[in-house]
Amino acid sequence: MATHQSISGTSDDEFLQRMVAGHPERFGDDFWAFFAAQVAPALPRQPVVVDLGCGPGLFLYDLGGRYPQASLYGYDVTPAMIAYGQQRSPTGARPTLALHDVATQPLPQPSGAVHLVTMTSVLHVLDEPLPVLAEIRRVLAKDGIFLLHDWIRAPLPVYLQRRFDRQEEAPDTSRQRGFRLFPAHNKYTVEDWRWLLREAGFAIRHQTQLRPTHQLFVTSPTHEAQDG
Repeated sequence: MATHQSISGTSDDEFLQRMVAGHPERFGDDFWAFFAAQVAPALPRQPVVVDLGCGPGLFLYDLGGRYPQASLYGYDVTPAMIAYGQQRSPTGARPTLALHDVATQPLPQPSGAVHLVTMTSVLHVLDEPLPVLAEIRRVLAKDGIFLLHDWIRAPLPVYLQRRFDRQEEAPDTSRQRGFRLFPAHNKYTVEDWRWLLREAGFAIRHQTQLRPTHQLFVTSPTHEAQDG
């Protein structure tokens, strides 16, 4: 599976540090307020959760503090991400983190065994998303939730300016990497995501845009969910 590092030309360690530093922005108060309102009511007290492309596992550690009886599993293709996450000390349930490429390998969970599958800024990288979505649908319980949070298309100058405004890199580096990442980050519009999810057998319960660059979808297998 392609990675952000291979597309942008950054090292695994550099991207790891960026993931750690940017975690509060990705999973801040607005995200958890949305989660509490639109996802939590559908979860049991002891949920089974799978995070695909989990990076350093910080979201799962946050979730473990909120659900100390949860069974949490995180999968990523970058060894440095998994190693970092495995060294952390939990304040609640400890996630099980492992190297796994969902684009080429089935998930180890049995069919219908998972209450929540999450995927943040990963699905856009895949050349063939539908087989991965089918695998997610397989492991989800009938009333399970697939929470997708991913990039949405923006005009090139807007995208490059946002990267520059973040001031995480020198201007020349930011522009160079921005041109390399633009085709991947801007592959799908909101309408494209909606079509893709429906084509894969998911119904959209809720959606929102907490950040100008990303759309957040709460979905369920179509035989249980009602579109919204």
